[in-house]
Amino acid sequence: MGVIERATRGELRKLPADVRGSGLAKAAIDLARRLDAGPADTAAVLLVRELRQTMTDLYRRGPEDLTNDVDRFLARIAAPDVGQASH
Repeated sequence: MGVIERATRGELRKLPADVRGSGLAKAAIDLARRLDAGPADTAAVLLVRELRQTMTDLYRRGPEDLTNDVDRFLARIAAPDVGQASH
């Protein structure tokens, strides 16, 4: 098992059973395997984009508390606390 597949499976383990057992989850694993196989640059870019979108779709199917740190950060800077003092 390659590094990307291992990481993808780790991310999928955080999701509910019905989501991680879905066809979309199986597609994410397949995309990860293809990336681990070392495709040409152009194919790798497309595969990364598809894997990212697939994982985003899977996370949307899970509970809201499974959003990743980047999503929480972006949400926080998009809507900063109004009562927060500026320095």
